[in-house]
Amino acid sequence: MAAVQAAGPGGPQAAQALPVVPQTREIRLNPPTVFNGDRLKFKHFHQAVLLYLSINNHIFHTDEQKITFVLSYLTEKEACPRFPS
Repeated sequence: MAAVQAAGPGGPQAAQALPVVPQTREIRLNPPTVFNGDRLKFKHFHQAVLLYLSINNHIFHTDEQKITFVLSYLTEKEACPRFPS
């Protein structure tokens, strides 16, 4: 009995999985803009942060790394009232 191969639209080779290459570098999207504490702009900032962290989840493994990343974009006085300039 002959072996049966699964064939995709591109033939037998199309059904094979591509090798997974581990990412070691940060994927450079447009990073979030600096958040100045304006509540009307928070939703946009929050979405930009979530997108950046999710696309670079191979870089930001721990909560500490994620928090540090977000804090680096809270540089305006109104956004970080606990750290007066």
